[in-house]
Amino acid sequence: MIRVCHVLASIGEKGGLEKNVIELANRQAALGHAVSAVADESMRGHFAPQVNFIAHPMGGGRLNPFNLLALRGKILSTTPQIVHAHANKAGAMVRSLRRFLPGIKRVATVQNIKRSSRPFRDYDAVITASAQVRDSLGGIPATVIWNSIAPPPPGTREAALATNPPFLGGGEPVFCTVGRLVPAKGMDLLLEAMAQVPGFKLWMIGEGLQRPLLEELLGRHQLRERVWMAGHRDDAVGLMGCAELFIVASRNEGGPYTLAEALHMRVPSIATRVGFSAEFLPAEAIMETHSVPELVRGLKLALADLPGLKHRLEASFELVAREVTLEAMTNKVLGVYEKVLGTQAGRS
Repeated sequence: MIRVCHVLASIGEKGGLEKNVIELANRQAALGHAVSAVADESMRGHFAPQVNFIAHPMGGGRLNPFNLLALRGKILSTTPQIVHAHANKAGAMVRSLRRFLPGIKRVATVQNIKRSSRPFRDYDAVITASAQVRDSLGGIPATVIWNSIAPPPPGTREAALATNPPFLGGGEPVFCTVGRLVPAKGMDLLLEAMAQVPGFKLWMIGEGLQRPLLEELLGRHQLRERVWMAGHRDDAVGLMGCAELFIVASRNEGGPYTLAEALHMRVPSIATRVGFSAEFLPAEAIMETHSVPELVRGLKLALADLPGLKHRLEASFELVAREVTLEAMTNKVLGVYEKVLGTQAGRS
């Protein structure tokens, strides 16, 4: 049994980063490890009862000495062998406390490319969500452990199909993209590219502040008859499974979880060079970021031979099914803990 204290500085939101931390902590606790989580009160409800949740107001400054002193007390109250900090703010705060956590090993997880690696220096181990993130850390040694998801349960696709989503059976293939409607996700670039590539329909699943801009682009490019703005959907993964192509158009991205979900559903996919996409997809299915012409190229490539693209992605489907699971991620993280502690942890 390992005693680990996770530190998460997010407030309220449960995006990909938060989902990763919560699922990891919950799984570790289910395996019998002594797991604590120091996080904002707004995150309490996401953690399993087996996780010792300790609320800490994460709105304070990361260098505020009173905030750091309080955080130190809460970490020490869990008597951990390891404190595991997640992302920039938590990483910076735990690093500031490194001399005041005697005998405790420190591990940090980095999800996104960083302009500065300073928050992640002086750790006993660093984990990154992709090789691209590892390479952005300026030479800091790091172990790549892909973010994971639980494979979609049987019937996921069929349940989504039963809601009668538009365009199916209409003679043109249906493509799908999923994500918050924010600049980072590149939905505006995708619509600009779509205007140059006829012959398919698009499901755009998600909600966000960019919706007015995207609606304006639909009108400007006369795309309203080709695009379903689906909004937030709890059955987004099932809808992915109904589509003939999944698209990641992001300008920047950590995972992306959605790509892993699409590949778990065995849906052919194309993606910009973000997160772990280049580790999961063949070179032909990767597009450079911030580029409408690259998205045009990717869309045309897919339209030219969808069955052939699916066949060429068979290795991608197998890789994700084998390696991008909660069990695989948990075991790899426990392996990092074992290395820094010099012990053997119980695994499933």
